Amino acid sequence: MLVSHGRGGAGNYAHSTKFDKVTAKDLETPSLKSAVVTTGRGGSGNMLKNSDPYETRLRQDVQPAVRRTSSNAAHYGRGGAANIFRAGTDEAAAAKKAQLESAIDDDAASDHSRRSSEGRRRSAELAAKGKAFLHSLAGKKA
Repeated sequence: MLVSHGRGGAGNYAHSTKFDKVTAKDLETPSLKSAVVTTGRGGSGNMLKNSDPYETRLRQDVQPAVRRTSSNAAHYGRGGAANIFRAGTDEAAAAKKAQLESAIDDDAASDHSRRSSEGRRRSAELAAKGKAFLHSLAGKKA
């Protein structure tokens, strides 16, 4: 059986026998035993004494940032003064809707113009080569 690792791509597939089996011990949160621990992204301000194991563990755990809605202005698009609207206005909702619709239309139009019969044939050939490569890793015949 093939397993995927890394961020994706054909080079990140390998046969499952090449990987160690995951055990319950592998999934346990480690306890930090050094006298000084680091938190955050680095820097001397993120180095602390390891005096309380519970507090040290809490500082190591990463929590997602809580998003809050803007109380002032809403920003859309890539930036610039034309993409700033006061939150809650009908104009902001209309601009967001128009941006989403235009992005979809642009993608569909450009995708249609690029997809010639020659391009579809090449895509099919490339897909077949990729499939054959992945099957060869798994030991199957394509």
